[in-house]
Amino acid sequence: MNIRIQILIVLVALLAMLYVINKVRKNGIELRYSLLWLLLGGGIIVFACFPQIINWLSHTLGISQPVNMLFFAGFCFLLPIIFSLSVAVSRLSNKAKRMTQELALLNKELERIGKESKKKEKEE
Repeated sequence: MNIRIQILIVLVALLAMLYVINKVRKNGIELRYSLLWLLLGGGIIVFACFPQIINWLSHTLGISQPVNMLFFAGFCFLLPIIFSLSVAVSRLSNKAKRMTQELALLNKELERIGKESKKKEKEE
């Protein structure tokens, strides 16, 4: 790998990591999700600085090409992220459903109270 490309990859990874850290500071992303992205950034920096690690890993795992090793690693990295986001979306969907049901019950109760108070005013 060319040294210019290595430097560019490290700079882009560092900028991405700074962006994630800034998002955490401004409460734009939760810390638990940001840790995975920071870990990815660190991994990219290590692989960019020491490309022989990818060659060694791919040879050790029996993967014919180092590029295929990168795709495999990316796939393995994305699975827990997708799963955690699916869990979060499911949890939020259930919360929204429950809040909608509670709001409907409160509105129904408010209508009932309003009707009762109008009846009392007419009686008086």
